[in-house]
Amino acid sequence: MDNHPPVYKPSLSNTGKYSVYLNYLMEYLKYGDFKSLAASIRYVSTHKLPGRDYETSSGMGKFHIRRNTTDFQFINYAYEKSIKDYMLKNIDTFDVFIDAGACMGEYDIWLAKLGKRCIAIEPVNFATMTKNISLNGLENKIQTFNCGVGDKYERVYFEILENVTSSSHIERDSSKEPNVTIEKIDDLSKRFNISDTDRILMKIDVETMEEEVINGSAEFIKSRKDFRIIYEDFPEDNLRNDKLLQKITNFKFDRIDDYNRIATKI
Repeated sequence: MDNHPPVYKPSLSNTGKYSVYLNYLMEYLKYGDFKSLAASIRYVSTHKLPGRDYETSSGMGKFHIRRNTTDFQFINYAYEKSIKDYMLKNIDTFDVFIDAGACMGEYDIWLAKLGKRCIAIEPVNFATMTKNISLNGLENKIQTFNCGVGDKYERVYFEILENVTSSSHIERDSSKEPNVTIEKIDDLSKRFNISDTDRILMKIDVETMEEEVINGSAEFIKSRKDFRIIYEDFPEDNLRNDKLLQKITNFKFDRIDDYNRIATKI
């Protein structure tokens, strides 16, 4: 089996996270999302998840929250706040957002409402993502692809985590029937309908598949004049993704926060 870190669970004993919890609280209160606030408090204190589906609104848009999941977390601006702050600060520097591992479509809905054209690629949460896009009336601004991305076309088995579906991941050694199609960005990009002058911001959240995704995007990256990519980076990675990108073409690299970097093509 592939080696994946355990799913993070919040805890009231982790005082170092209190400032983050406060940011979540203020966002829920700002938009009157008391259902998600209650779900969040329950999750932090008991690790129990919502017992029923519901619909709500946040600063990101309108969303369908699935029972027994952490969906309520992802729709809050405080989740990956540093990335969103970066995007807002640089909102006038990109035209198209490509979201590989789009989860519920929360980034795409938020950015489409801000006037950006979005391309959302999601293999596990596709039905929920498209439902959320429809709730916001953004079908004409967000192009969707029901697949994962890698370095070749293949059918694979994904271990789908029921509660934290965003952490679902490929299991290469599984004997189970394949349930996800993998495609290359180099192939999918032929259907993106983007122009030569479009400025691209891409984000990949692909549960340890960064190497495959980057290698499968090499020709697309080379072809773009204005291209940036956001990806996860941990100390044990030893700047692995930086090195992969630098093999394709020249980039400059910056850190967004402790866990995310951005590479800008130069």
